[in-house]
Formats: sequence, structure tokens, C-alpha cells
Amino acid sequence: MTFTVTQPFRWMDSGVYRDNPLEPLIRDEALAAYMNRDDAQPVIHLWVYDKALYLGRRDAKLPRLEQALRQFGQDGFGCVLRSSGGACVPLDAGVLNLACLLPDTSIAIDAFFQFVARMLHVGLREYGDMQFGEVTGSYCAGEYDFSIGGKKIGGMAQRRTRFGSILQLCINVEEQPRGAWMERFYAKAGLADMDNHRPIPFIDGNTVGSIAGLTGRPVTVSDVKERLLTAIRREWPISPAPFAVPKTLVEESRHHLAERLGLFAFTADELIRPDWHLPG
Repeated sequence: MTFTVTQPFRWMDSGVYRDNPLEPLIRDEALAAYMNRDDAQPVIHLWVYDKALYLGRRDAKLPRLEQALRQFGQDGFGCVLRSSGGACVPLDAGVLNLACLLPDTSIAIDAFFQFVARMLHVGLREYGDMQFGEVTGSYCAGEYDFSIGGKKIGGMAQRRTRFGSILQLCINVEEQPRGAWMERFYAKAGLADMDNHRPIPFIDGNTVGSIAGLTGRPVTVSDVKERLLTAIRREWPISPAPFAVPKTLVEESRHHLAERLGLFAFTADELIRPDWHLPG
């Protein structure tokens, strides 16, 4: 099943976040709520968070999660429990996050994945031949991992809201030891002690790479943003626009994620406080 864009995408960059790591997800949620408007257009929202562990629901079952987060807080990592699928993903200033939002709740899951995969293939082809498919041993491994030379550089997860569909993805652009970070995180959090309901089967940090590391070029997040926009707009209608969403929707989305969905978020400074504990 194929999906065709009939309206221009708005290309919206909300910048770099360093405070509450839930904030960029709140912006995604608010944009999805904005899809309720009769004149709603699809959106590509770009952002960076420096730096935090973006946990999946499955990670909440790790037996020593609290201790692991405390230790990573000492290394400058915040944390957030996200609402989209998958397991833990480390974000930092060298990772570009992108959300594709559609005013459509009927698009098939596979069709949406395949559409965004085509966009990525077009937008990133300058950096090498990209493959899609699970990279065994990588963190947050899944069917829609994308890799260069067998090394995972990112992955995708999607979910539906009442008014729209969101596909969220991250791209490892600049080189960092993210695979090693995740090996250490899961070792500290007790993955090996779990017999059932593991967030991931195992982790091999050598399965993860970055565009800069795999190409041997000094590629930056700004470079990738520019090249993505230039390449993608040759094939799809895209109009750059300032990030804008009504403040009321932002506040409603903050309440929805934090209160109704029960997502938590902490900065590194909060994680290292002596009285900090995981909620509930």
C-alpha cells in the first residue's frame, strides 16, 4: 500500500533543548493536536536534545533502572519515558530528531513507515547506501532501523493520536560512543538478570554508528538538516516555516503526556539529588 502527499509539508525546526527532556515530545504532541484544524497541513518537525536517555515503556521493567539512571545522571544524562514504541535511545547534541506528522489517522502503519523510509533514502543518499531492517544487537532494534554498512545510524517509531499520525525518528549524525553507553546502561539496569519481558534481547555496542563516523567526514547536524531539506524538496512539496503552535495546545499536550499517559522526565541535575526516586 502506497501513500501520496497531496499537500505541502511545513518544515519546522524548534532548535536545541537542554531543560526538561519531555519538552520536544510535548511540541510533537501539540503539532499532532493541531491536525484537528480543517486547514491542517503535514509537518516535518526537527529538534535536538542535549543530552538524555529516551526510555521506552519496556525499559520501565528493568530491575535496577533507578540505580542506572542515577549513575547516568552523574555523567550529565537526563531521562524521559516516551510514549512511542521501542526501547531506550540515547540522545545528545550530535543526534538529529525528526517527527513526520500527518492530519490522517487512517494511513496504514507499514505505508507510513515506507513513506518516511523513502524520504530518508532520498535525503541521506549522499552519505552512502542506506539499508532498512533490524540491526541485531543494536539498542532499540526494530524492523525499521536504518543503517550504513551494517551499522545502525537510527530508527523509527510511530503512534496515533485522535487527530493525526506521528512517526518519530532519530539520526546519529556526529560520532559518540552511543553503543557503549547503552551496553553500560543495560548492564547497570539489570538486563542480564531478567528471564522474561526483556526490553531488548541483548546489546552489542559495535552494531551502532553515525554518519560522520561511517563516512569519515566531519558531518554536523546542521549539515544534515540542510542536505535533507535540499534533497527531499526536489521530490516532495515542502515549505520551511517558523515553529509555531498555540500555547494552549502546548499546555494541553504537557498535561496529556505527563498526567494522562503518566510519562516522567528528569534533568541530570534532578537525577543526582539524594532524594530523587522514580515515580510510583
